[in-house]
Amino acid sequence: MSDRFPGSPTHRVLSLFSRGEAFDSAGFITFFTDTPTYQFGNFEVCLNKEAIKASADNFFNNINAVYHEIKMMWEHGNSVFVEMDVQYWRKDNSYISLPCFDIFRMEPGTDLFSELRIFMDVNPVFEPSRAAAANASVLTHAEGQTLVAPGTMKRFFAENPEGKRRVAEGFVPKWVTSGPQWELGQF
Repeated sequence: MSDRFPGSPTHRVLSLFSRGEAFDSAGFITFFTDTPTYQFGNFEVCLNKEAIKASADNFFNNINAVYHEIKMMWEHGNSVFVEMDVQYWRKDNSYISLPCFDIFRMEPGTDLFSELRIFMDVNPVFEPSRAAAANASVLTHAEGQTLVAPGTMKRFFAENPEGKRRVAEGFVPKWVTSGPQWELGQF
């Protein structure tokens, strides 16, 4: 069991997730190169920051809150791989958790992402009749043990200097004000 991450690229992923959880699309796109490849499931591929921002704004306008429950993260070269359950609170205040796998690629020599591919079926978020199976996300590695302690993003906002600064600047994750209304620091 480990909640220690290898290095800078992984920290950048957590920072990017914090922008998403606070619905900060302007901050979200600062993590990308000027010519990124961004693909979220079967949505249209975005090839510039403006398209990513428009996609994120559209998505944020259709949900109340999002939380990334990270199960495993690992780095290899300029890439970061993330297995997680993404929890969504819909506009009707219902909730769903969906399995997700992300691949991040960093532009060599920078701290910017040149590529983000999000592999998940997000349709149940918008079509509540298409519920995810109760066992849709099963961690099988290490006999079902999580390799990253639960609550990583909650700890990011409560303990990490960058997360605390973002909250002080008004970029509070939406799961504090909408959805479950968890308190910062409680996990």
